[in-house]
Amino acid sequence: MEQKAWIIDEKTAKQYLTVEDAIDCVEKTWKWYGEGRVIMPNKITTDMSELGVAGWFNSMPAYIGPMDVAGIKVVGGYDGNKALGLPYIKANVLITDSKTGILRALISGDHINDLRTGAGDQLVLRRRFCKGPCVDCLRQLRFIDPAVMARLLAAKTDVVTIIGTGLQGYMSLLCMSKVLDMKEIRVCDISEAAMDRFIARFPDAPFRFVKCKSNEEGCRGSDVIITVTNANADLVEEPWVNPGALVMTMGSFRETSFDCVRKADRIATDHVGQSLHRGNVKELAEMGEITADSFDIIVPDVLAGKMPGRTDPNHRIYAQIIGTGMLDVALAGVLLEKLHAAGAQPPVFDMMGE
Repeated sequence: MEQKAWIIDEKTAKQYLTVEDAIDCVEKTWKWYGEGRVIMPNKITTDMSELGVAGWFNSMPAYIGPMDVAGIKVVGGYDGNKALGLPYIKANVLITDSKTGILRALISGDHINDLRTGAGDQLVLRRRFCKGPCVDCLRQLRFIDPAVMARLLAAKTDVVTIIGTGLQGYMSLLCMSKVLDMKEIRVCDISEAAMDRFIARFPDAPFRFVKCKSNEEGCRGSDVIITVTNANADLVEEPWVNPGALVMTMGSFRETSFDCVRKADRIATDHVGQSLHRGNVKELAEMGEITADSFDIIVPDVLAGKMPGRTDPNHRIYAQIIGTGMLDVALAGVLLEKLHAAGAQPPVFDMMGE
């Protein structure tokens, strides 16, 4: 039996995978997970800093039953990358044959990771048009992590605040811009030059941009607040969050004050187990203030019709987007399908050395 694997680079991934592919894939995969058709253990984090290496990486395996795709995403953050002209976050995806374990493909995962991260926001935002789980709506409004969460949980989307204007912040807004009616985008970053570069990437945007001098200025009166940083700090304070607002955090560490979570009317997540061990609520979980029962909204269960999303337009909802490897594995599966359908011939590596 042949044991040949495709080697797929970033250029190929960008050529064949679109934002629309990612939004559709994320929505379906979250729904499948809620239906019990996906196997996904909690991610494992390897922090190398205790041995003097300024970096960490997550190992995130999954099996997507409806697609018969098995694999693992390895993604991490590396402090030295900026000096090398590389992004802080680097990702790779490995896909194997589910029946034999033979390697099918090794894929540069940066584009997949960025697409998946941006698409998740959308669904939460667009969900404001429905009062409860609606299969027709889910089919018509195709949306990825923050995108999906936003569609499900936002009461309105006139004013959206993005804290952190890096690549994932860009991808989040790119996905939202394809499906949402937004009037004002507020951008916050410690670097004004970064904000200018961010805004310049949307030359024909149908909404207006506002560069904020402080996070407080950006948050007060905002409908949706998204933090997309590698910080470990209180970037959002509870008094700045309006009734009815949605606050979403996407970083690996704390990005809001504890009271943003404590005083929220509803707490949401994409994955309970992982949220207790990483991200914005990790410290609250370690103090015993947050448990598995503290999460009122679990996005895959909403998509599977097992629970409602937002139920009150005045609720302040805090949502932790921890990131799940199943989405990247599923999107890698979509990429392989599209390459096969196009008759593409990526480089092949013979695992037997023949």
